[in-house]
Amino acid sequence: MEFAQCYPDFVKAVLSLASPSTYADYLAVEQVSEHRHEFIDGVIVAMAGGSGEHNALASRFGALFGNRVPRGCRSYSPDQRFWIAGTARGRYSDGSIICGKPEYAAHDGQAATNPLVIVEILSPSSAGDDDGDKRRDFQSLVTLQAYVIAAQDARRVKVYRRDDRGNWRDQPDHYVDGTFDLPGLTAPLTVDAIYDDILDAAGRSLLR
Repeated sequence: MEFAQCYPDFVKAVLSLASPSTYADYLAVEQVSEHRHEFIDGVIVAMAGGSGEHNALASRFGALFGNRVPRGCRSYSPDQRFWIAGTARGRYSDGSIICGKPEYAAHDGQAATNPLVIVEILSPSSAGDDDGDKRRDFQSLVTLQAYVIAAQDARRVKVYRRDDRGNWRDQPDHYVDGTFDLPGLTAPLTVDAIYDDILDAAGRSLLR
């Protein structure tokens, strides 16, 4: 079984061990562990806890989503697992919206496959994955319409969206103030509401 310990802020340590793990191995670890793991190319990757700012922002998105999703759409916590069929990976996000009944992988009844919106709280150490392989993994899901990345060290949000033909736009939309809409929400979000009482106007933490 190939297993990677993770350092703070979701840094992935790649270990070269004798043989890759199976998804069944991964599920066995998940069922008994107090911590979340992702399944990446045969490696079981332990996810460490985020910073206070990271956790507060993830909670804030959940609260804002919860007040804006219509009946039939639901906001999900970071504990919701997802199956990425195109890369055979098990992933988590920092928040999500699913509209309609959740659809689950046949081999994993807790891994949803039909998110409408995914949120990631970005930190310097996780940037390469959250805005790289992880983003591309989630963008491979046909139901996904928006992939949201919020910085935890600046008041800055960017949103990757599909165009009118259903293709992913080459460049994300950037927001440092004002409002923006997301699929599945009945009212827009504001950058101020996301960061209020977490980061000040200059992007400095109010938690330290």
